[in-house]
Amino acid sequence: MGKYAARRGWRRLAAVAWLVAAVACSAAVHWQLRRETMERAEERLVSMCEERARMLQEQFGVTVNHVHALAILISTFHFEKNPSALDQDTFAKYTARTSFERPLLNGVAYAQRLFPHEKETFERQHGWIMRTMNREAAPLQDEYAPVIFSQDTVSYLARMDMMSGEEDRENILRARETGKPVLTNPFRLLGSNHLGVVLTFAVYRPDLPADASVEQRVEATAGYLGGAFDVESLVENLLSKLAGNQDILVNVYDVTNASEPMAMYGSQTPDNKVDLLHVSMLDFGDPFRKHEMRCRYGQKPPMPWSAISNPMGCFVIWMLIGYIICAAWSRYDKVSEDCRKMEELKTQAEAADIAKSQFLATVSHEIRTPMNGVLGMLDMLLGTDLTMTQKDFAQTAQDCGKALIILINDVLDRAKFEAGRLELEEVPFDLRTLTDDVISLFASKLRAKCIELAVFVSDDVPKLVTGDPWRFRQILTNLVGNAVKFTERGHVFVRVSLADNSTMEANRVPNGNLNGKDCKVEPTANGAFNTLSGFQAADERNSWEYFKLLLSDKELLSDELEGKKSSQNDPDHVTLMISIEDTGVGIPLHAQDRVFTPFMQADSSTSRNYGGTGIGLSISKCLAELMGGQISFISRPSIGSTFTFSAVVKRASKDTSCDSERSLSEALPTAFRGMKAILVDGKPVRGAVTRYHLNRLGIIVQVVNNMSMGIQAFGKNGTTESREKPSMLFVENDIWRPETDIQLSNRLHTLRMNGQAHELPKLILLVTSEADKDKYGSTFNTVMCKPLRASTIASCLQQLLKVDIPARKENQNRPSFLRSLLVGKNILVVDDNKVNLRVAQAALKKYGAKVHCVESGKDAISLLQPPHCFHACFMDVQMPEMDGFEATRQIREMEKKANEEKREQSSSGEGSTFVEWHLPVLAMTADVIQATYEECMKSGMDGYVSKPFDEQQLYQAVSRLVVGTADLAS
Repeated sequence: MGKYAARRGWRRLAAVAWLVAAVACSAAVHWQLRRETMERAEERLVSMCEERARMLQEQFGVTVNHVHALAILISTFHFEKNPSALDQDTFAKYTARTSFERPLLNGVAYAQRLFPHEKETFERQHGWIMRTMNREAAPLQDEYAPVIFSQDTVSYLARMDMMSGEEDRENILRARETGKPVLTNPFRLLGSNHLGVVLTFAVYRPDLPADASVEQRVEATAGYLGGAFDVESLVENLLSKLAGNQDILVNVYDVTNASEPMAMYGSQTPDNKVDLLHVSMLDFGDPFRKHEMRCRYGQKPPMPWSAISNPMGCFVIWMLIGYIICAAWSRYDKVSEDCRKMEELKTQAEAADIAKSQFLATVSHEIRTPMNGVLGMLDMLLGTDLTMTQKDFAQTAQDCGKALIILINDVLDRAKFEAGRLELEEVPFDLRTLTDDVISLFASKLRAKCIELAVFVSDDVPKLVTGDPWRFRQILTNLVGNAVKFTERGHVFVRVSLADNSTMEANRVPNGNLNGKDCKVEPTANGAFNTLSGFQAADERNSWEYFKLLLSDKELLSDELEGKKSSQNDPDHVTLMISIEDTGVGIPLHAQDRVFTPFMQADSSTSRNYGGTGIGLSISKCLAELMGGQISFISRPSIGSTFTFSAVVKRASKDTSCDSERSLSEALPTAFRGMKAILVDGKPVRGAVTRYHLNRLGIIVQVVNNMSMGIQAFGKNGTTESREKPSMLFVENDIWRPETDIQLSNRLHTLRMNGQAHELPKLILLVTSEADKDKYGSTFNTVMCKPLRASTIASCLQQLLKVDIPARKENQNRPSFLRSLLVGKNILVVDDNKVNLRVAQAALKKYGAKVHCVESGKDAISLLQPPHCFHACFMDVQMPEMDGFEATRQIREMEKKANEEKREQSSSGEGSTFVEWHLPVLAMTADVIQATYEECMKSGMDGYVSKPFDEQQLYQAVSRLVVGTADLAS
């Protein structure tokens, strides 16, 4: 029992101690909050007092400046003019009219300096006798200061000698010696009975130098200008304009005599009874007198509710904590075990979180490395003997990888734009191949949506142009990607033509309100529009009437265009006009102004439904302007959008066009040239696009509107000669009907019965969806799924017609100069990534080089100790232990020492010839920012090759650095 009683007593004691601690904590919180409240009140008081003091000084200074200007006026017009241009009436009128400039002065008066020998003459000239402040005749003294000019408000000062007053005399003497305004002690002003001071200015003759001494100023003194300041009105006017005037009380004192301060404004409440008080010093321009402003609160700052509620809340919390502790005391062991398990789980969670963060950081940093391996291996695969289909698949995969790298670089590109450090490449490329590659990226999406995707390049556009194909592809990918994303029915159509032809033909089509709802386009008789898919487009200028003028078929061109030629002024440059038309949701009118703003979407629902960062159009705009062009758009909600951009490129030279690999051009097979085909398509725009792709293969195409005309085109009863018969019949999916199926079957049966089975054409159906392929397998020989591109059509026709197309060897058209540079050369490749080593090794061996690979900078240094047998070194930049920069610096140091030794041997006659060691070192990295390039040059590298390097980069680097190094390794 005693044990339990002792435990209960201890618990009571702990509860009392806990209660005392709770009260103490609540009291501490209460006093802390009160102290913070007082500190904030004090800070606010200091801020308001300093603000009022500053404004009071500024207003006082403005008035002093006006009095000073009046003194200069008197000096100019009273002393420089003979006779004087001023008299009492003039002075009174002028000061009365300009009194608004001196609202704080009751009036101003001017007293002339007068010596005793001048007194009699002065009084005789003015006709009155000077009097003292006591209204008595002025006695004989060493100097006088009679008031000769005065404002009407202080006319009682006229004829008085200001030297007769003791304080006035002291102020006058001090003012003329210092040249500064002088103030008197505070006194009650006549009339207003307010406290004020008198300001005294010395008026000097105009010939006083700027750096005059005291004696010179006293000698040049001509008189004295004084004015009475109404200090109470000045302060009252100031406080009425400021917020918080009712919160604080302001007092202004003259503290020239610190022991007996003189009140100039405010109540006379003793300052020692005020809890919060702040004193701000005032400078009125008189160095002899001192003034200060004292501010205090009119009422004691109220206690905030938080000073009551927070301590109460703290007390409640303490009580709750105490209750929880008491309730948990009996289960201490179990809770301790739970806590131990929770600590273990917490440690595991923290470790997993750290591991996840490190993993994400590593993946983010190294994301380019696997992509470089993928692209490099695809490049190696494309260098082997592939069929047209295999090559097309591999080429598309490689293009997708490159497009992914470009998307990763979007944010970096934006930073480059803003810094103005982005430069364009000058590379010859085939624009038609490039556009085919871009639309191939979106083929699967378009087939899933069952919408048309097509590209058309006018015959006026040169086959090869010189520019930046990667940036051109980036713009086109962004715009086509947006069009595909926001289009659910209809079509996406890409058109490329010359800018001058586009402008000339667009002007022939009537133009309306392009971005509004007033554009009215008339449909055809069947309710469809003359567009690619039959759906209405946003820009009515891109109708069939406009599009047919871009075709090379002279039968479709109007007579007005005959004999007209391009208006390009520069024969070496052409301006391309690229238009991307879609029939999607369009852009709301209110959002069209911010379309090109970075990271902006049309609205929040767009971000949710379609995704995207909103940076693509901004980057496209910057790139178009960098290429010397512009970008614009026409959009109509619920109808679609048409984006158009222009770019200035060079015409590629003939020497460049002969090298298809360097010019980024796709060589098409020639086995189909001269073949004839019939295309059945009721939409003229779509038919022209299909004919464009077939014409690129050399196939002669006849376009008809319906199936009946297509069947008739084969000739009747076999009368048409065999060599003139078409070998292929292309039919659009929406043209095919059950009744046409019967007509075609009857026609084919007739040809078989007449013994003309060998003349039967190959039937090819063009569809937009993969699902349509299985519907017509029994009727058609093959089904082509859109979008169409020349290489895909060639691959399909090769299998269908059993045409023998010789395999194209990649090295056949490459310049022999590159191989001659690398054949037999010893190349050292340094990279810590084995995949990159394989890619680099294979790329260099393809041109006959002898490649040696190492995985660290230290191994490279050990192999490159002079003398060595290597002709060049490809060095990775980022490697563990020793990066490429440090390895290159050490290599240059070794070469420097070896060259010095050889130089000494050559000068001593031991060697007849002297060739300096300098191994060409090329940086290899996926980092393409300018700072990395500059660091490569600083470390002693000779060039820069981005991974994976292609033939163009390899050619440029090797031709620039490896030539002439054959003797070095020997």
